[in-house]
Amino acid sequence: MYKKITSCFILILILCASVFSQTAPDYYADDVYFITGVDSGLGGPYPTDNSGLESLFANPAAFKSADEELSITNTTILLTGPIFDIATLVISSLSSGGDFATILASPSTQSILSGLYSGFSMTGPLFFGYVGDGFGFGLFNSTDFHLRSKGALSLAMNFSEKVFLAGGYAFRIPLSQDETHAIDIGVMLKGGVEGEVVIEKSFLELPAMLASLGPDLLLGEQFEFSTIIGLDLGALYTWEGFLSAGLSLQDVFSPTVKYTYATGINGFIAADDPIIENGLIPFKLNVGVEINPTIPFLEQWVTNLRFMAAYDDVLDFLLYPTEATNMLLHIKTGLEITMLDILDIRLGLAEGLLNAGFGLDLQIFTLNAAMFGSELSSQPGTNPVYNLVVGFSI
Repeated sequence: MYKKITSCFILILILCASVFSQTAPDYYADDVYFITGVDSGLGGPYPTDNSGLESLFANPAAFKSADEELSITNTTILLTGPIFDIATLVISSLSSGGDFATILASPSTQSILSGLYSGFSMTGPLFFGYVGDGFGFGLFNSTDFHLRSKGALSLAMNFSEKVFLAGGYAFRIPLSQDETHAIDIGVMLKGGVEGEVVIEKSFLELPAMLASLGPDLLLGEQFEFSTIIGLDLGALYTWEGFLSAGLSLQDVFSPTVKYTYATGINGFIAADDPIIENGLIPFKLNVGVEINPTIPFLEQWVTNLRFMAAYDDVLDFLLYPTEATNMLLHIKTGLEITMLDILDIRLGLAEGLLNAGFGLDLQIFTLNAAMFGSELSSQPGTNPVYNLVVGFSI
C-alpha cells in the first residue's frame, strides 16, 4: 500500500518537474472550465466534490467515490455584468427613433461603457458525460461572447466556440480493512480546440460596424484557433463519509498552440500562413476539506448537508509571480442543503463575494440556477462583476 502511495507521489513530482523544465511560453492561457449551476451557487469547484459530473472540473480522484451520473445533454446560460442594462438602453433608444451615434453620446451610455465588462456564455447542448465506479469522461462545448472596454475610447469584442474532451480513472488505496479510511488517487487527460474572433473598435467606428453587421464582419476580423491538451492529477482522503480532504493538481502540464489569422476565418479556410505562438495553462495546486454532518432530528427533511472550504492556486505567488493575485481571492467556502432529495439550497463565498443558488432534481431532468460575484482585478473589492446562471440538464 505504502509503495503505491510513494510511487504516485514520485510520479507527481516528475510531472511537476517537467513543467518547470519547459522554456518560457509565449503567453499564459486561461484554464478551461465549463460553467455549471451547481458550482456557481457554491463558489466554484472544490477538490473534495464528488457529487457527480462536477468532479470532472474539480478533482479526478473523486471519480472513485462520486455518485454515479450519466448526462445526455445540458444547457447552461451565463449572463455577466450589465447585459440587461445594455439591451434595455439600445432597444429603448432605437424604438424612440434615435440613431446609434446619438445613443453613444448619451450620458447613460457613457456611464455603462466606462469600465464595461459584460458577456454571454452558453455551455452545451453538447454535454455528454459519465462518472461512476472510478471512471469519468465527458464531451462538452461552449459558446461565448464578451464585451469589455479597452482604454478610454474603445471596445473589445470576443466571439468564441470551444469543444473539449476529458476522461480519466481513479483507484482506491484502503487505509483500514473496512475502508472507513481510504485515499483515492486519480488522473485525467483532456484536450480540445477553440476558435475565437477578436474585434477591437473605437467608439467612432462602432456606428459603421453595426451598420455592416453580418457574417462578413465575423469572417474578416482577426481569428485565433487554439489547440489544448492537458493533464490533471488528484488525491482524496475520506473518512466514513463524514470528512474528506482533497488535493487537486490542475493542469500539471497543459500546453497550448495558438494560430492567429489576421485575415480572419477566410484566411483560416484559405490556409493562409498564421502567426504561431506556444502557450501554457498555469499549473494550479488546490486544497480543500469537506464535512458531511447528520442532524438526527432533521433527517426526515434534510437528507444531505455539505460544508466545504478550499484554497485555490496555493503556489501562484511562487510559480507565476506576475500572474499572482491577493491571497484573499483564493479562499472560498460553500454550504449545500438537500431537502427531501429534491431541493438543493446553496450558499457560497468566493473571491470575497457572495454566491447563492438552488437546484431541483426531478429525476428525468434537473434545473439549477445561481447568482454569484467574481473579481476581475488582482485585489479584492476593486472591480467586481455579478453573474446570473441558469442550467437545464437531462
